[in-house]
Amino acid sequence: MSPAAPAAERVTLYERWRKIYPLWLEGGFQRWRRVVLLVLVGVYYAGPWLRFDGRPLFWFNLAERQFTVFGATFWPQEFVLLSWMLMMAAFGLFLVTVLAGRVWCGWACPQTVWTLVYFWIEQKVEGQRTQRLRLDRGPWNRRRVVKKLVKWGLWGLVAFTISFTFVAYFLRPEVLVQKLATGTLAPWEQFWLALPAAASFLFSGVLREQVCFHMCPYARFQSVMFDRDTLIISYDEERGEPRGHRSRRTDAASAGLGACIDCNRCVQACPTDIDIRDGLQYQCIACAACIDACNDVMHELGAEPNLIRYSSQHRDQGERIYWLRPRLAGYGAVLLCALLGFGWTLENRVPLELDIIRDRGRLYREIWDGSIENTYSLRITNREQEPRRYAIRAEADFPLELAAHDGTQILVAPGEQKVLNARLTAAPSADVHGNHAVRFVVETLDAPHYAVDEESRFLAPRGG
Repeated sequence: MSPAAPAAERVTLYERWRKIYPLWLEGGFQRWRRVVLLVLVGVYYAGPWLRFDGRPLFWFNLAERQFTVFGATFWPQEFVLLSWMLMMAAFGLFLVTVLAGRVWCGWACPQTVWTLVYFWIEQKVEGQRTQRLRLDRGPWNRRRVVKKLVKWGLWGLVAFTISFTFVAYFLRPEVLVQKLATGTLAPWEQFWLALPAAASFLFSGVLREQVCFHMCPYARFQSVMFDRDTLIISYDEERGEPRGHRSRRTDAASAGLGACIDCNRCVQACPTDIDIRDGLQYQCIACAACIDACNDVMHELGAEPNLIRYSSQHRDQGERIYWLRPRLAGYGAVLLCALLGFGWTLENRVPLELDIIRDRGRLYREIWDGSIENTYSLRITNREQEPRRYAIRAEADFPLELAAHDGTQILVAPGEQKVLNARLTAAPSADVHGNHAVRFVVETLDAPHYAVDEESRFLAPRGG
């Protein structure tokens, strides 16, 4: 009889979600992080209400296909500029990553910013780390229920304000307020108010670091942009090891111990619950919470600060630091060229579009007096926020006359496209034959003055 087979061992490939209870710190880096947070949150909330020259500073008007950024209005035909801006943002992020690691994640990422807001509310309602731990491990009594309801209610209020502001970037905030007050929100408006609120509550309030671990692609590929001079959060292993518990009166050198007392404050402060003493990990968002926590302990022990600090691999190893590196120079050069090109494009951008369509039904028309006539459709688009009056003229290397049913001046409303049916006539004295270039010019009649031109063809019978 064969021996009994050992029982199969079940191996799970996924770690069970475990809620993290980070400390709320008051160190120097955290105070600066909160200043940055206040600025970013203030800009976000103020954005829909700000005006420039009587127009919204930011407004993405999907209904009328107008997109206003810093007071300048862009149209769907200019979406290449939006792609350009996204490209510059990407290369700017790459440049910052090579230079300073994941400071974007820890200091300016919207997920981090809003998570910090939700976390601040949580610690105000439920208390510091140990109090939150006791509350969640205790029974569902009246105290726990009340605290949870208060926290979730405040989270819901924050989520609603975030969602309201988000929708206000697409629908005028004063219109949105009026619709909310009168209960006249359309179903799609109700949906877009509810969706960002629910997403913010879930991602920034509940999931928090799980978004960074499992949903954010940047955490996965950012390490390929690091080099040995990239700024990282680093533990001074030479100074800190061997670690061990001791009192303030114990001399570390005589006890054969390093500066680290193995108090785990750096781990308790980390919002992603990693131990930076194990080396750089992809979960680290460079928020510097572990630096402030460790510096507090070092201050209590009367020891030198910065056992954990912003550093780099070359600096940790006492090697030469290279400020100008190929990867940094490459990203910087691409970003600089993109910025210069984008600036030149905006500087020379004319908020007027002209399209010319020749009458393809009849190439030309011979009039009884021997003159030759061609007909065109001129599509004129006003890309400004106020009505404009334009004058149209035609230029060629032979004399011709421009005529239109409504005259050679036209008034175009903001964002409107008008079609002007025009005729070009060459007198018999011009003696025109064959195919000739002709240029239409449309220019403003009032300030600011600018013009656009477009080339077309003038056709006449070939000479005998």
